Amino acid sequence: MKRPILYPYFDETTNLLLADYRRSKKQAASANVGFNRELFCREFLERVLPPRLSVRHGEIWDSQGNTTGQLEIIILRDDAASLEFGGADVYLAEGVFAVIEVKSKLTRDKLQEAVTALKRVRNLTPGGPSGFILGPTLRRPLACIVAYEGASWDTLLKEELGGVPDLICILNRGILIAAGHLLRWDDGKPYRWANSRAAALGLLYFHLVKYSASFLSLGLALEPYFEPFDEWGDSQDTRQ
Repeated sequence: MKRPILYPYFDETTNLLLADYRRSKKQAASANVGFNRELFCREFLERVLPPRLSVRHGEIWDSQGNTTGQLEIIILRDDAASLEFGGADVYLAEGVFAVIEVKSKLTRDKLQEAVTALKRVRNLTPGGPSGFILGPTLRRPLACIVAYEGASWDTLLKEELGGVPDLICILNRGILIAAGHLLRWDDGKPYRWANSRAAALGLLYFHLVKYSASFLSLGLALEPYFEPFDEWGDSQDTRQ
């Protein structure tokens, strides 16, 4: 069978990311390794994503009062609403396209750590989009995990995922894809995997770019954050 035309590109790109990661592991401080693993992933995304998508870190809030806490990689549209706190910013859920938790080695413990963070993302309730929806779309941020190495799929699937991660990418192994997205199968299994380094980045890229086309075409409904408008005055305010 002939390989997809972009297979060599993503195979070679994944190998470059893994080489950078292996080199960074020689640093003594684990904090440096953690910083670098996120940096390598962030730099790749910044180079290949559509220009209207930005890569940030911080928190996400929704109009129902749900918050996520600090997240490693947040992908948002360039007109996303944000709140400045002097350091890591807060982004309103309507403008957030995807969230990625990055791990060096995805063990079962690290998987549960990432799933816990992504559950807070899945609990967000962004306001309904406005505008004509063109193509496949998600009404919530895409929830992803990216790791450089990890346990086998059989080992990871023994954990309770609850359908939370949409994609689990292990760069030296492949990608695990949740049912109900762009790729379809009929055996009823909640996840399917593709075993190759090229698939880890290639199918992640495919999902991000395909879903972003419709996401970027929608309006942002921010009214729920400001309503009711007649409650903006202080009770002691007697000005007419």
